[in-house]
Amino acid sequence: MKEPGTRPLVHIGFHKTASTLLQNALFSRRELGFERLENDRYHIQLDFVKQGAFDDLSPHRIESYRRRSREAQARGNTLVVSHERLSGYPASGGYDAKLIADRIKNCLPNARILVFVREQRSMIFSYYLQYISDGGSLSFRRLTTPLQWTLSRKPDFDFRSFAYVQCIEYYRQLFGPENVLVLPYEALRNDASRVAREISQFCEHDASLIPHDIFGAPANEGMPILMQALRRPLNALFNRNQLSPQAPVVFPPFDRYYRKLRPIFAFTAMFDKPLRRRLMRQIEQSVGERYAESNQQLQRMTGYDLRRFGYSLPSPAAPMLEPGIRGATAAGVPRKTKRSRAALHAHGQAHNHTGGSRTA
Repeated sequence: MKEPGTRPLVHIGFHKTASTLLQNALFSRRELGFERLENDRYHIQLDFVKQGAFDDLSPHRIESYRRRSREAQARGNTLVVSHERLSGYPASGGYDAKLIADRIKNCLPNARILVFVREQRSMIFSYYLQYISDGGSLSFRRLTTPLQWTLSRKPDFDFRSFAYVQCIEYYRQLFGPENVLVLPYEALRNDASRVAREISQFCEHDASLIPHDIFGAPANEGMPILMQALRRPLNALFNRNQLSPQAPVVFPPFDRYYRKLRPIFAFTAMFDKPLRRRLMRQIEQSVGERYAESNQQLQRMTGYDLRRFGYSLPSPAAPMLEPGIRGATAAGVPRKTKRSRAALHAHGQAHNHTGGSRTA
């Protein structure tokens, strides 16, 4: 018979850090000590995101989450509430991330928090392709250059949302530093079973149960970049949605039908490389060393050598804490710089592994 389980685990993303892989391969496996809510993505979005600015979960829904957590504990498991939208949404600058954190604290005050981060250039590249898959029609320049920025009539893309430390530090304040585990997505790519064991230990489970091949072979190959480049103007014409409200045509099956065209792009790899380089140049020009200072704090929180994964850091490198010590603000001013190729190489490998155009 299993020992009593542990407190709930809330996994907030960030976006494009293999959330779907974690949900399917780890968080859904009761034999490893984890379990998820039924139809959880729908309910998490409805309960924690789709609320008014001054609203919270109803007492009934709060009790439902707490009851499910108690039931999981009785089975010796940890209830996992996992959704990348809990960290905000990049196209709107993560404007509601703090509101969502407060709702999580009110609903599950004793939860443990799991956060995955990703090198910012790679993250922004992958997110922009996801933005197109989600129905966006703006060029990278237009998406990242707000109109009438002094008015702030609606949330826009904001580079500050990728300086992860502010969000993480707020969760540390709410739940305590010892209850917030921060892991780099790149570590998951390099040694997936080790990261899975680290999550298991964080939740007080037997990490020896984690199989070496828990995540299997790399999958989720992304859409060809040329296919995404051609989709963007089509979104503006035939795919009216929240990201392209100006499109004259509402055609709900657009995404499904467009994906069926993928075999046509099987032999267009020669076009993908120059398109990739062009987008990465635009990202580099926009980002510069913007995140170097905040990444120094991020490194202390993770206990990993983030420079090895291509993260921008000040020189000399930030002092390291021992792995296992988990923790925290403003991002630096962007400027042009001759960066090492480490981040670009990490980006290329990450895009191939996770499929930059799928939700992850």
